[in-house]
Amino acid sequence: MQNEMRKTLKKSLAVVLSAAMLLSVASVSPVAQAAPKAKKITLNAKSKKLEVGKKFTLKVKKVKPSKAKKNVKWTSSKKKVASVSKKGVVKALKVGKTTITATSKTNAKVKATCKITVIKASVAPTPVPTPAVTPTAAPTQAATPTVAPTTEPTVKPTNTPRPTPTPFILPEESLKENVDAFKVGTVINYDKISDKSFTALAAQQFDIVSFENEMKGYSLIDVGASASAVAEEGEGVVKCQFDRADEMVKWAKDNGLQVRGHVLFWEQSMAEAFFYQGYEVPADEEKESKLVDAETLKARMQSYAEQVITHFNTEFPDMVIAWDVVNEAIDSSKDAVADETTGLFLHKTGNFYKILGGEYIKLAFEYAKAAVAKTGKDIQLFYNDFNCFQNDKDNPKTPRIVELIKYLNADENNKLLDCMGMEGYVLTYWPNPSDVKKAMETFSKLGVKVGINELCIRLSQEHSADKTTPVTDADIEAHAKKCEDMFKVYCEFAKSNPGTLTNVSIWALTDRPDLESEATKPEEERHYDYTVYGTHSGLFTADYNAKDAFHRVIQVLKDNK
Repeated sequence: MQNEMRKTLKKSLAVVLSAAMLLSVASVSPVAQAAPKAKKITLNAKSKKLEVGKKFTLKVKKVKPSKAKKNVKWTSSKKKVASVSKKGVVKALKVGKTTITATSKTNAKVKATCKITVIKASVAPTPVPTPAVTPTAAPTQAATPTVAPTTEPTVKPTNTPRPTPTPFILPEESLKENVDAFKVGTVINYDKISDKSFTALAAQQFDIVSFENEMKGYSLIDVGASASAVAEEGEGVVKCQFDRADEMVKWAKDNGLQVRGHVLFWEQSMAEAFFYQGYEVPADEEKESKLVDAETLKARMQSYAEQVITHFNTEFPDMVIAWDVVNEAIDSSKDAVADETTGLFLHKTGNFYKILGGEYIKLAFEYAKAAVAKTGKDIQLFYNDFNCFQNDKDNPKTPRIVELIKYLNADENNKLLDCMGMEGYVLTYWPNPSDVKKAMETFSKLGVKVGINELCIRLSQEHSADKTTPVTDADIEAHAKKCEDMFKVYCEFAKSNPGTLTNVSIWALTDRPDLESEATKPEEERHYDYTVYGTHSGLFTADYNAKDAFHRVIQVLKDNK
């Protein structure tokens, strides 16, 4: 009996203990199974360069501790530059820089960032909701005259229907074969070298080409490799990447073209990380404190100039014949204050100026000249700017450039500037071509050569005299006449100043009817190329057939040969 009672008691105790254990497990199970809070997260990229319209997916590569969940919330510091979806898909919307932040959902204090640099598309993308900001090719000041128009169309406007594409036929005449006094050029991007029709046209018409983006700092500086090299080689290190640019130079060589390098040192086209410690672009609130010191920036500039100039001369001797060393540095606004050290009127918001002051321009030319000297070649060094012909109290651009030229060439035994590069962004009704010629004469009297580096006679609804109606026959006639008149000025200058005009490079080569719908959009939503190049600005149609503007230019060249 007692044995039976003991057995029953043991069974009861076992049941109770089992039940207790189950309850215990059930009560602590959720805590035991919950993922620990994240202490650190790492993304699959610290920085990324995207063309407008392109996408890139950011992912959480690692999380510490490893059992912590990888769930994060994605945000963009500048949504108009690049957006980011809930799944980390980044879409580049307009030229600029932004920071994508991943915040851990298990620990809001833990974050990781990726610096996104959005550059102009090599192939014009489908317009996006928020397009590029002020164009890199030329600031919007060139599109808005600050002096009164000299002429206005007198022919009653009539709408011009959009032309039907026709088969591509090479012109019988060639620009380069009808001028001996200067080289004739155009601009290309990476997409163009695979375009057989464009290649045939470029080989027939031009002596030289410039690259729109592929020789700029954000294309040549390898930020990741530079950042990795800092620990061993110091903060002054710069690592470059040349694959795409090399491919384009080879294309030029294969087609009998030489190259103008564009551009070595320009705030807007440098990789932003170039200015920061460890090549890490910090959050906005830390940017001032994380800039490199003056000696580091000098070392980086010197190394970069030497690597770039030496590379192209070594790999492609005699192909790169000129470099735009500094771009668009002069502040022509009437309220601008002169730099205390140099006396020059300079834009002062960029990092070159913040770190080195106004002397950064002289340093840039000194580094470029030293690099050229090592090659033993005659590679011309340019300063490049827009609206160089403006010479009035509200926009005294010409006299301020004059002071820059004098500053750079003050030492008779060591003149740094060879040529003055005049961007050619004009309208059909502004400026008067004679104003351009006056500026060319002014610069040449200082002992420098002159080049027309980015000729774009803009025409679109926005750039016509009547901005409220589509481009008309009268507008197209005015455009052809302005092309004719501008080349008359170039030829007249070349005749009166032999050997002084180095080149006329046409950047608005073809029409862009694909951009016509941009005219109806708010200004801040328009496609990048609409502002820069317009819709009817070319010497050729969109399918590379010669326009009346081309034939008029040919006739001017023939008359002045």
